[in-house]
Amino acid sequence: MNFDELKARTVNALEKLGGQRFSAEPGGYSLENWVRGVNVLLDEFEEKAGTARLSPEYLTKRRELNAALSKPVVVASIDDSISELRSGMAAVEGRIEAERTKRASRVAELKTEEAQCSSELEEERRRVAGEAPSPVKGSFFSRLLGRSETPAKVSENRIRELGAKLAAISEEVAEQKKQLKLVDLRTPGSPFVEDWDQLDSMQARLKELETERLERAQLVAERAEMMGSMAEALSRME
Repeated sequence: MNFDELKARTVNALEKLGGQRFSAEPGGYSLENWVRGVNVLLDEFEEKAGTARLSPEYLTKRRELNAALSKPVVVASIDDSISELRSGMAAVEGRIEAERTKRASRVAELKTEEAQCSSELEEERRRVAGEAPSPVKGSFFSRLLGRSETPAKVSENRIRELGAKLAAISEEVAEQKKQLKLVDLRTPGSPFVEDWDQLDSMQARLKELETERLERAQLVAERAEMMGSMAEALSRME
C-alpha cells in the first residue's frame, strides 16, 4: 500500500469514527472503546507512514487530540437539572396519585356501606313480610294525642329510611366514580388537566435533557470536530 492509499484509508476511517454513535446499554460500545480505536488507527498510520512523513501540523493535532480526550467529561450541571426535574415530576404525580387513592378508597368505603344497608333493608322487608298485622292500642293518652304507632308502621318507616339511605349512597358512589375517572382525563373538566399538561411538558424536557446528557457524555459534537480536524491535517501531508 502506497502512502496516498494509506492516507485515504485513514482519512476515511477518521470520518467514520467522527460520526460513530455508542450504545446506551451497559457493556456496549463506549467512549473508552472509541478512544482506543482512534489511537490504534493513528498509531498504525504513523508506524506505516514513518516519522519522516509526519508533518508538524499533524503532530500538533495529535497532541491536541490526546489532550482533549484525556479530560474528564463533565455532565454534573445536566445531572442536577435532571434531578430537579424528576423531583418536580414526582410531586405532580404524587398529587394525582393522592387524589386517585382518596377517591378509590371512598368508593370502596361506600360500596361496603351500600352492601350493609342493602342487606339490612332486605332483612327488614323479610321480617315485615313474616309478621301478621297486630295493631298496638297503647294508652288512652297516647291515642288521644295521636302518637301511637303500630309495629307495621314502625317497620314501614324503617324501610323508607333505609331505602332513602341506600339511594343516597348509590348516588354518591356514582359521583365518586365519576370524579375518579376525571382524575386521569387530560381534557377540560378534569380537576388535574393543568397537572397533566405540566407533567407532559416535564417529560418532554426530561427527554431533551437525557439526550443532551448522552451526547455530552459521548462527546458527539466534539468527536466529529476532532476527527474532521485530524483528517484535514493528515490529508495535507505529502
